[in-house]
Amino acid sequence: MTDGLKIIKIESALANARKELANAKKAHDEGNHGKARTCARRAVGFVVGVWLEDNPDRIYGKSFMNHLRGILADEKIPDEIKEAAQELVKRPQFDEILGEEAIESANEIIDYFTKLLEAKDE
Repeated sequence: MTDGLKIIKIESALANARKELANAKKAHDEGNHGKARTCARRAVGFVVGVWLEDNPDRIYGKSFMNHLRGILADEKIPDEIKEAAQELVKRPQFDEILGEEAIESANEIIDYFTKLLEAKDE
């Protein structure tokens, strides 16, 4: 991937992630924690998807949920990022993980993968 195209893809992924996080926040504010979690997962998926294009040796699958499961299985990913991914993967009972917690976990994962993407540009 050329540098210009890569930058465009990263910026697009981050814009999509921000949009999904805004949707997650709105859903959380409305008390719809299930939707907030779904939006948070999608936000992560946009950024991880671009990172995977640059890391073809990492096979995480194509869906956002598979991206999260891939993070969990990847030995090279730090434990704190895996913990955040676990929060997004688990199926909560009785709103065990609220929308706000899902948004925080998503932000932690997105920040980590954004730093990896930016480091490859240098």
